Amino acid sequence: MSQHRSDRHEGNGIDLVLISMPFGILNHPSIALSLLSGSLSSMQVSSKIIHFTLPFAEMIGPSLYKSIALGRHSTIDQVGEWIFSKAFFPGYNTDDYIDNVILENNSPNPPDLTHEVKEFCRSILELRDKVDGFLAWCLEEVMKLRPRVVGFTSVFQQQVASLALAQRIKQHNPDVSIILGGANCEGVMGAEVIRQFPFIDAVVSGEGDIVFPELISRILEHKSLSDLAGVYTSNNIGFIGVNNIYLNATSVRDMDSLPVPNYEEYFAQKSSLGLDDLESIIPFETSRGCWWGAKNHCTFCGLNGITMNFRSKTGSRALDELLHLANNHPGQPIAAVDNILDTKYFRTFIPALIEHNLDLKLFYEVKANLKKHELQLLSEAGITKIQPGIESLSTSILQGMRKGIKFLQNIQLLKWCKEFGIEPSWNILWGFPGEDPEEYRVMASVLPLLAHFTPPITAGAVRLDRFSPLYVQGEQNGVMNIRPYPAYSYVYPALSDESRANLAYYFTYDYVDERNVAEYTKCIPTSVDEWKQIHFKSDLYIVPYGSDILLWDLRPIAETMIIRLGGLEKDLYLACDAVQGITELAKVSELHLGPIVKDQIKMLMMSFVDLKMMLNEGDSFLSLAVLLHQDAPKMVEFQDILRILEMLNRIPDYYLLEKVIPS
Repeated sequence: MSQHRSDRHEGNGIDLVLISMPFGILNHPSIALSLLSGSLSSMQVSSKIIHFTLPFAEMIGPSLYKSIALGRHSTIDQVGEWIFSKAFFPGYNTDDYIDNVILENNSPNPPDLTHEVKEFCRSILELRDKVDGFLAWCLEEVMKLRPRVVGFTSVFQQQVASLALAQRIKQHNPDVSIILGGANCEGVMGAEVIRQFPFIDAVVSGEGDIVFPELISRILEHKSLSDLAGVYTSNNIGFIGVNNIYLNATSVRDMDSLPVPNYEEYFAQKSSLGLDDLESIIPFETSRGCWWGAKNHCTFCGLNGITMNFRSKTGSRALDELLHLANNHPGQPIAAVDNILDTKYFRTFIPALIEHNLDLKLFYEVKANLKKHELQLLSEAGITKIQPGIESLSTSILQGMRKGIKFLQNIQLLKWCKEFGIEPSWNILWGFPGEDPEEYRVMASVLPLLAHFTPPITAGAVRLDRFSPLYVQGEQNGVMNIRPYPAYSYVYPALSDESRANLAYYFTYDYVDERNVAEYTKCIPTSVDEWKQIHFKSDLYIVPYGSDILLWDLRPIAETMIIRLGGLEKDLYLACDAVQGITELAKVSELHLGPIVKDQIKMLMMSFVDLKMMLNEGDSFLSLAVLLHQDAPKMVEFQDILRILEMLNRIPDYYLLEKVIPS
């Protein structure tokens, strides 16, 4: 919103204040609020965006803020919501939350807790006592503007803080209209907000872009809101949720019609608080929904709710918006908030981005079945951080998740990421109904071979999220007795179990077959921890050496540091840079030996597997060594070593694989 529009209304107060409360992501300006503000550009409506995330972080320290917002206690433990619950539900003593939630989830023996966890518990207890003062300050800041409407975005752990401030605003001035929207307000969650909290005048369920201008116009003109699709109010709540059907606001179809987000207010506020050293990440949106989920919804995914339908901006619009953001925020990392990269962008947006040769640090979520040339394009375009949906290194478990991918493809992606300098952020999940426990023993045996690839960020049990197939079709998918995590009883102590269940997003459950997941998966976290410890001193490269190649192995499991391959062995190994089946490998062999029996080829390939240089699944094979390009930084280092070894006559002769092919 341009500054002059605010000034024009200053004498009578401002029309609209949009607020992002703790514990919204600190480093990101709110793209949702920026888009909503931008949607009012054709109206004579004055608006202001306030990120109360920033002063709260300045008060408690950015490090503690991030630990609460994004740390291990952020979802199941709902620690951010609990911190504000005392200010919203005064008179309820929930201090045993520390013992019954935080400590219970970290150790069966609290005296054995690490110093880090104890310090965290002490910090959040002290922080709870500061919340009332902070909310009083927020109220004062908002009331200075004399707003007619106040809107809150509520995502992840922002719900209770938003409700607490909204209640105070309404008590201070009942004429102010309060609206709430965001992921915490979709469907039954939004309906329950209206039922339980009468100081909320309207809740928007689903995407607010289209309905928002009409909603604000009606509020300012004192008109009814009850017939607006996806807007829940006290007047229409009795008609909402019949047969458990909750209608959302109309979703955006033409993504190019959205305004370009303006983050100036966030950066001005950040600078005024002396937080300039805090690195910010610029949110950038090119699509909504998920094209894979629309075809085959992953069983554990609760994203998108009932807005799964995939829509994307044209490549030219995406490029124009990115150039605008990059020019306005030079040197800042940019993160696409999309759930998945549009595959059409490999023909439009990404090649155009390469042509502009920008020095970008861009992030995208992608499906893990990318081809090698696609990863190379991402790297050349500056998309050097990705979140691929890997989730597991077991094909049968991946099939149970409905991921539409095999474990060798996941490892193939990790290998090519290393080759092209792309940083993948990924996880290992376990505990899916019907999974074979033996798969985890096999997985644990594979992980040491991958020491040179980027390890997972986390490894843990699958969580049951609202809207996921595991939640919606629980018993059909092998889970029962679905209930909110215990933390919610401390977050909403005054509400009934039914109301808490309607407000919750994360759930726990029991297995229909009463399996002991913790027992059969305990080998994985140990193996992942070891992987993280050895990753930075592990390498496995293919180094060109004349007409041959050298496999240079610097992994802890290496039995031979250098293996020299030539002829057929070299061609077969290089052919398996991508996953290859026996049929294709037989064609490679025929160029050297003529027609050959496929069983003999498989025996030869298994020799590579025995050397821990390759993985196989059935008749499919994948080499694990990363091709070292001539222009790669590591090549200089390896060439220097090769020259020294040559002078010492230490380059090995051909490493002869077991003779399985008759002469």
